[in-house]
Amino acid sequence: MALLTAKCESGKLRGVYSGNPEITVFKGIPYAAAPVGPLRWQPPQPAECWDGIFSADLFREIPVQVEERHPFYSKEFYRCRKPMSEDCLFLNIWTPAEQPDAKLPVMFFIHGGGYKSGYSHEITMDGDAMGKAGVILVTIEYRLGCLGYLAHPELCSPETGSCGNYGLLDQIAALKWVRRNISSFGGDPDNITIFGQSAGAMSVLNLVTSPLCEGDIAKAIMESAGGYTGTNSGLLAMQTQAEAEKNGILFLEYLGCKDIEEARRIPAEELVERERIFIEEIHPEIAFCPIIDGISQTASTAERVRNFEYADIPYILGTTDCENGAHLTLPAEPAESFAKRIHDWMGKDADDFLALTGFDGDPEAAIRNGGWDDLLKPPIFAWADHAVQKPDREPNYIYYFDRRMPGDGAGAYHSAELWYIFQTLSRCWRPLTGVDYDLSSAMVSYWTNFAKYGNPNGDGLPEWTPYTAANRKTMELGERIGMTGFCGTPRVRFIVDRILKGNN
Repeated sequence: MALLTAKCESGKLRGVYSGNPEITVFKGIPYAAAPVGPLRWQPPQPAECWDGIFSADLFREIPVQVEERHPFYSKEFYRCRKPMSEDCLFLNIWTPAEQPDAKLPVMFFIHGGGYKSGYSHEITMDGDAMGKAGVILVTIEYRLGCLGYLAHPELCSPETGSCGNYGLLDQIAALKWVRRNISSFGGDPDNITIFGQSAGAMSVLNLVTSPLCEGDIAKAIMESAGGYTGTNSGLLAMQTQAEAEKNGILFLEYLGCKDIEEARRIPAEELVERERIFIEEIHPEIAFCPIIDGISQTASTAERVRNFEYADIPYILGTTDCENGAHLTLPAEPAESFAKRIHDWMGKDADDFLALTGFDGDPEAAIRNGGWDDLLKPPIFAWADHAVQKPDREPNYIYYFDRRMPGDGAGAYHSAELWYIFQTLSRCWRPLTGVDYDLSSAMVSYWTNFAKYGNPNGDGLPEWTPYTAANRKTMELGERIGMTGFCGTPRVRFIVDRILKGNN
C-alpha cells in the first residue's frame, strides 16, 4: 500500500487513498505563501510552517478567474464556478511509492486555459493511471490573468525581483518546491518531466528557456502549443517589459486607481471580472501573459529557441488533428476581418496564403480550417525541423493526435488528448468505445515510459522513432497507432516555412 504520510519543509502531511489503495493523493499542499494583500503582484514567498499534521485530503480553492464562457468547453469539461480564492498557491501529488526512498520518476503538469482560467484538478486530470505505471504525478495552481501577469512601473524595482511574470514565477517556485521535497513522497528530484497543454505547454516553453530553471528539468512535453513560434510571431509574440507596463498603466486607469496600492484593495473576484470587460470590450489586443522581464525570461522564447538556448533534454511535442474543432460550433469570423488579419500577419505572403486556403472560392471553409490550427500547429513542426540542425542534442518525439471523438463534429479538438493521457475516459460524456480505451492505454504507456527513460518506447507498443533530418516522421495517435510521414497540411507547412525563414 502507498505511503499515507510524508514530511515536507513546512511540516508533516497526511494524504488519502485515491480510490485505489495502491496510490495516495496529497491534495492542496501550500508551496508558497498566500499572494494576498501586500503580496498581490509580488513574486511568490515561502510557505509558512505548521505544527502537527496537515490534512492533505481536499483540493483547495481554484485560482480566481472568470467562469469559462465558451459553450463547447463549458459542456466538455463541466466547467463551473467552484470555491475560488486569491490564496491559491497549492499543488497536488499522486504517489504509488510505499517508501520515501523509492526514487520514482515525477511528472509535473501545468494546466492550460489561456493564462486566465483553469485549475489543477479539472475533470480530465487524475494521477491514478500514471501511478499504476510507477510514476508520481504533480499538478499545480498558479496565478492567472491580471493577478498573475500585470506589469506596471510601480511593480518594477530591484526589491521585487521581477515585473509582470508572477504566474510564471509561481510555476518556477512550485517546480523548485518539488525538487526540494519530492523525495519524501518517494520521488526522484533529478528525474522530473514537466508537461502541459495549451497555455500549459507555452508555460513549459517558458520554463525550458528560463535561466531560473537550469538543472531542474530532466524531460519536457508540450501538447498543442509551445514549440518554435518564430521571431515575428504575431499573436504568440512575447511583450517586452516596457510594452507590458504601458498596458498595465491603461488597466489601472480603467480601474480608476491612482496607484498599485489602491488596486490591491479591489476584491479579487471583482478585479478579474473588470479585467474581462477591459479585454473583451475595450482593449481586445491586450492579454495578460508571460513577458520578457529580464529575469525569468531574458529574451523571447522564440529567440531562445532559434539560438538553441533551451534545455538540452528529451522532448515530446504534438498537436491534435482539429485544434479549431471547438470553434466550429460558433459563427465563423467575418471574411473581411479574416483577410485583414492575414494581411497584417503575413504581409507580402498573404495573397499566396489566402490562395492556398481556397479563400476566394469558399471563404467560410478557409476560415474554419484555420483559427487555432494556424496558430498552434505550425510551431510544433517548426520546432522539429529547426531542431534537426543540431543532431547532437537530445531527441525530439513528435505526435499527431487524430482520434475523432464520438458525440459531435468537433473531431480531435484542442485538449481532447487530456482524457487519454490521464486515462479519465469514464468521466467523459461521450459514447467512447474500446478504441478509446486502447488508445488511452498506449498513450499512458508512452508518456510514462518517456518520464522513466527519456524514450517513450516499451513492450507491446508500436515503435516511436525520434524526429531527425533523415526520419521526419510523427507518431499517429488515433484509431491507428504508428509512425507516419504526415508533418502538417500544406496550409500548416506554409506557416512553418515562414517561421523557419524568420518571416513569421
